[in-house]
Amino acid sequence: MRFLISIAVWVCFVGGLFLYTGWRDAKVVSGTEVKTAAAAPREYAIEITPTFSLEEDPFALRTDSGKEAPLELRLNGRLLPVPVEDVRRGRPLKIEGVEGVVVGNNEIHIKASPPTGESELDHCVRLRLFEEGVAVADATVWGSQGALVSGTLPFTISEEEADHGH
Repeated sequence: MRFLISIAVWVCFVGGLFLYTGWRDAKVVSGTEVKTAAAAPREYAIEITPTFSLEEDPFALRTDSGKEAPLELRLNGRLLPVPVEDVRRGRPLKIEGVEGVVVGNNEIHIKASPPTGESELDHCVRLRLFEEGVAVADATVWGSQGALVSGTLPFTISEEEADHGH
């Protein structure tokens, strides 16, 4: 008799738990529709002007894929190709035909490694975004006393700008 009572209690407990989880999961809303941002139809360029020569970061994590690049440029999280050998101290480098700018909020992130021999100096990189040859965003990112120069340039492209220009 005790065996039947323990089975009945077990069935009630597990059955109640099963009914509760089914009721709880039925209230969960299905996934929402994610809207993808439309690509801005204009031509964009990014200009980089460092106040230092680039050097490989001696503290960077080494991987099997090779050397760590001394300059990393990202647009909305996507890595952009930068000809590192063309980057010179005090000389602007313009990257034409930048793809990935969308209508709405955007962000350019830069990370650059200054020379270890200049660790007592503060360094900066100037970032400029051009839309059809006109500067639309500008920021200067600083790194103090030999630290990595790292920062972002947030900007917004409205639908009116994308459709009609300035």
